[in-house]
Amino acid sequence: MEEMDWANLNKYKEENRKISSQLFDENRIVFFGDSITEQWLEIVPDFFLKNNYINRGIGGQTTPQMLIRFRNDVIKLNPSVVHILAGTNDIAGNTGPTTLDMILDNIISMVELAKVNNIKVLLSSVLPVYDYPWAPGLNPAKKLLN
Repeated sequence: MEEMDWANLNKYKEENRKISSQLFDENRIVFFGDSITEQWLEIVPDFFLKNNYINRGIGGQTTPQMLIRFRNDVIKLNPSVVHILAGTNDIAGNTGPTTLDMILDNIISMVELAKVNNIKVLLSSVLPVYDYPWAPGLNPAKKLLN
């Protein structure tokens, strides 16, 4: 029986092991998020390779899952900056019902973890979504505009 990995901590486990043993690099940036972030690597792989940027996006992820894997997929990689893009899958209810306050609390916790580890934070916003094909009828645009 395969163990459940709710936060998907094992997705980048081997890659992280190689990177975390490297010294701090002032140009290292971790891009951390969901499928939007993950797809950037597929669309523009040279952007990451040429610039020593690390992509740690996982499709479908919500902020509680991202918060759990923040230490392994960001802090232990010794970046100078983390770029965080998160929240839309929370609104879609991917890991159950949530509130905007819960999403904000998770993002604030990630920012606090980064700051205490001397990692600068870039927060991105998700553009409004009309509907989610996998969870129709949620009217997410109003929530994303808040």
